[in-house]
Amino acid sequence: MKKGFTLVELLTVIAIIAILAAIIFPVFGTAREQARRGACASNLKQIFQALEQYKLDEGAYPPALFTAIPAQGNNCPQNVQMGNAPSYLMPYIKNVDVFKCPNSNRSSKTEMTTATYPQGHALAGQVSRLIPGDNNSPALCYYTYDSYDTGRNAAGNGYEVRYALTWSNSNLNQIESQLSGVAYGDGWFNNPIGPKKSDTPRQLRYRSPDKTAVVTWCTYHRSYSGGQPNQGKNDIVLFLTGDAKPMESRKMFANPYNERP
Repeated sequence: MKKGFTLVELLTVIAIIAILAAIIFPVFGTAREQARRGACASNLKQIFQALEQYKLDEGAYPPALFTAIPAQGNNCPQNVQMGNAPSYLMPYIKNVDVFKCPNSNRSSKTEMTTATYPQGHALAGQVSRLIPGDNNSPALCYYTYDSYDTGRNAAGNGYEVRYALTWSNSNLNQIESQLSGVAYGDGWFNNPIGPKKSDTPRQLRYRSPDKTAVVTWCTYHRSYSGGQPNQGKNDIVLFLTGDAKPMESRKMFANPYNERP
């Protein structure tokens, strides 16, 4: 006659299973996150190839990666499918899913929103507009499905611009000077707004921008505590070199456009 398991033996087996689960599940979670980061970096590299092709064809970088549509009054359109919307890079990419980070939970391909400029931009906190810095100009609307023109803000209640053709002023150029050893002065958004000889060339609107310029970055791999990103290289940053690299989230939160590969 077979003897059954004793209570002690059952509790021992359950304890072993719990210990193994505590070891294995975080490993699986880390592997999954690494795979998602790899997919995100792949998306950004495809976007870079399309961006360069656009530049060859048009002679300049586009105002947005996917699209940015002027709002009608205070309202963004909500019924235009991404596949049917006018897009700058879609002729070179074809698949709208390339514009979505695997970590983004946005599923609607019609939902659009306005966005503000992030910290580290000369217009930080201001709404992105057709003519940047002109409050009489229409606000721009972006698809929430698109992870690389904009990203969620730290509070999680709105969106911030990521891809920007220009971003500098004299204060940000002081940081540029410290990092590069080159003396820069007034930037694009110092009056009068526009190009200046004293400005950093690490901006996409200039004819031959420095290859270390930030193109865009993905913040969907971040986590936050108290409205600040947790420390770690959790932002995937696309540079004009074509590299998509993990960069320190706190630095990207503070001065994103000043970062270098």
